[in-house]
Amino acid sequence: GEWASFSDLVADCQVPMEIVARFLALLELFRARAVAFDQSEPLGVLQISWTGERPVSEQLATADAE
Repeated sequence: GEWASFSDLVADCQVPMEIVARFLALLELFRARAVAFDQSEPLGVLQISWTGERPVSEQLATADAE
């Protein structure tokens, strides 16, 4: 699958709490085995890849667009 850095995933965040919320959401997705993490070195770039199924509902697919 494609990989994105955590920095890319939070680039549009306006306040630190948004970054925290996205990180916690990623941890939940990791627990559900919907994403994989890769970090080549300690404190290095955190890469995230989607490993779960694609959203089955158009509502889920467009939720981020709003």
